[in-house]
Amino acid sequence: MAKMEQLHAMLARSLASTLEDRSIDIVNQARDLLHERPVVQLDTTNEEVRVFLAGHPDLEVVAVVNEQNRPIGLINRFIFAEAYAHPFAREVYGKRSCIAWMDKDPLVLDEETGIEALIKAALAKGPRVLKDGFIGTRDGRYIGQGTGFALMKAMEALETERSRQVMESIEYASTIQRSHLRTSNLHLAETLKDYALHWAPRDVVGGDCYFFRRTQAGLFGAIVDCTGHGVPGAFMSLITLSFLGFLIGDGQERVGPGQALTLLNQHIKAVLSQAQAPEMEAWEADSLRVSDDGLDAACFLLAPDGTRLVFAGARMPMFLVNEDPEESRIIEAERMGVGYVGTPDDHLWLEQDVSLPCGSRVVIPTDGITDQVGGPNGLSLGRRRLMEWLIGTRTLSAEAIGQRFLDLLGAWQGEQVRRDDATFLVFTP
Repeated sequence: MAKMEQLHAMLARSLASTLEDRSIDIVNQARDLLHERPVVQLDTTNEEVRVFLAGHPDLEVVAVVNEQNRPIGLINRFIFAEAYAHPFAREVYGKRSCIAWMDKDPLVLDEETGIEALIKAALAKGPRVLKDGFIGTRDGRYIGQGTGFALMKAMEALETERSRQVMESIEYASTIQRSHLRTSNLHLAETLKDYALHWAPRDVVGGDCYFFRRTQAGLFGAIVDCTGHGVPGAFMSLITLSFLGFLIGDGQERVGPGQALTLLNQHIKAVLSQAQAPEMEAWEADSLRVSDDGLDAACFLLAPDGTRLVFAGARMPMFLVNEDPEESRIIEAERMGVGYVGTPDDHLWLEQDVSLPCGSRVVIPTDGITDQVGGPNGLSLGRRRLMEWLIGTRTLSAEAIGQRFLDLLGAWQGEQVRRDDATFLVFTP
């Protein structure tokens, strides 16, 4: 297991190295948005404010400060002009202090306020900050103003940077995921002459994955559907593929499909701290149970002569299509997922010995296919409908079935949204 821990550490370091030193220039503190602007004093009259604004036509707001140069409010040009234009306003308010039409609760922040805290404070103040902006201070004294437009640009830059980092993480996760799958593609192509494999994550990366290795006992294969989509599902798949790669290899002793699922179950529960601990109090178990993730899988070991295989399934069945439709059947999987909190640590998956008559086809789809909504009535494709279609194509090669399957799934989905990752394997033994 030490090798697995080293592999995971290398993966984390590799991902981190791709993201460092790639940030774009974004605003970090409130001072980056501040500009010096003239102010008016607390004892400035409204008539003096009118004259002041007339002499500064570029100012939409002006800060009001007290004798210690501490900001106490903001005057918005348009609000002031509208109020001062009312009948008798000059006569009544002209010689009074400018606080009459001042915003007495503006957004005031220290220049060292971080951009995220600034945005949070601006949102809490409401939409008027986008019109009036905010006041910056140093040691409580006025040093400048930031406009609402500048704040919006800072928010946009921050969101753009976050989105870029997320996309880089996703693209890098996709590179790692596909590198794992590439080895399986080579082993599959070297072993089977007639097959089709379609892997279609709903997003750039996904929770579906597959694993194939040529061993002395035959071809070991696994189709896996991990919890979640996107990056969470992809990391679950990397944990799975890394462990299977460590467990299954040329020249090693035979590891059967059932045993592989049992060991994978223990590994995932250990990595995610989901192992059951009966001696714990209930409250302790709940406090440590940070996740309940796992996977469904169909594992098989195909004999070198192709006449039989050993199958073990965790909530994922295998379809066996023979030349005689009456002999075609769905080989059911156990109703126990791998790695979940509710799965016993020592659960042993049953292995089924399956005979493969000449001309048979082995098909393994993930539930992203059978659960896909579509058709004229917006129903799931379903296992029964898929089996009927497979029986109808049983005289075709596995490669041809794979091509026609894409047409089937596309036609069935129609205008509906893809709901899940989808993987489809069909081969002739």
